Amino acid sequence: MLMKVLVTATVREFFRQKSGFFFVVLGIVFGFLRAQEHQALAIFFLTDAFGIFYLAGVWLAYTLFCAQFVNQLWLRQEYAFMYQAGLLPSTVQWARLAGAAFGLLMPVFLYGIYLLLTAFAHAHFRSLGLVAACWVAMLGILTAAVKYRLGHPHRVMEKRDGRSKLPFQRPASWPAWTIEWLFLEKGVTLLLGKLGAMLVCSATMLYYATDTYDLRLPAVGMALAYLLNAGISFEVFKWEQEVWLWTRSLPVAAYTRFFRVVLVHAALILPESLMMLRSEKLVFTEICQLYLLGLGGLVLLHLFFYKKRGLLEDCLPTILFAFIAATLLIMYHIPPWLLAAAMLVFAGWKFRSWYKI
Repeated sequence: MLMKVLVTATVREFFRQKSGFFFVVLGIVFGFLRAQEHQALAIFFLTDAFGIFYLAGVWLAYTLFCAQFVNQLWLRQEYAFMYQAGLLPSTVQWARLAGAAFGLLMPVFLYGIYLLLTAFAHAHFRSLGLVAACWVAMLGILTAAVKYRLGHPHRVMEKRDGRSKLPFQRPASWPAWTIEWLFLEKGVTLLLGKLGAMLVCSATMLYYATDTYDLRLPAVGMALAYLLNAGISFEVFKWEQEVWLWTRSLPVAAYTRFFRVVLVHAALILPESLMMLRSEKLVFTEICQLYLLGLGGLVLLHLFFYKKRGLLEDCLPTILFAFIAATLLIMYHIPPWLLAAAMLVFAGWKFRSWYKI
């Protein structure tokens, strides 16, 4: 049980603290590289004489990055209990620590699976053994590094404030504080939510480019992508209800509060919206319509959380019904900008009664 708690806390803390790093990676992978470029890069790694060694170098750098994080994390005072795990049998230690290493190296394994699928699709089998060997080597290196840290509790350092010092004064802005809190405290939720939205957005743009379609196809696909931000929106709702509950008593006008909600969600859906700029078939006005469609739907859903005041699972039927209703309206040639305007107007009208100021 001790090792299981230790492994879970380590992997979760890694992805929480490094969520900003993975956001940059996601922005590069889905924002700048097209599907053809991904495939060409994978074929280069599989066929070039030194390609697999370049890939192994990148994987090794990431493995050492994970090892350094674990080394620093386990020196903290709150992780002092972990050294009791050294009393467990060696086989149990190695098995649990290998599980932790696997969780930390999940991006490496996922990309390795993509390489394997590409190799089978293009019959490039020469480097498959080297890819598998790199998998095992990185897992072994990180597991050994974590085991060494566990067996050498030389010192315990006090927890330091991990927040970086900004070269400018932090803005006195409720939306900015909300986004900052999401990055610092809900990094895993933010990362998973944006990953799902970007994957759906990327799939929609790829399918849209295969033939001649009107705006209804990307509108339905992007509506689903934007709705995948519901978990992040619910975290913002919980933050204001539990952490910043006292702000509800401040003398702030209702329209100002509504504008804050709109501004936060406008920033949240910006990454997947920027991905649409890569599409050669969508013009800028159509991208703006899809962006406003997602903004209106997500703001209305966020205000519904205040009306429902329950768990996210209680709102799932409503989310599903909203997506089906939006799909039907879009298929009946209702313009996205008109749907967006209707949802924003309705949200502004119901804001005071649902928000319960």
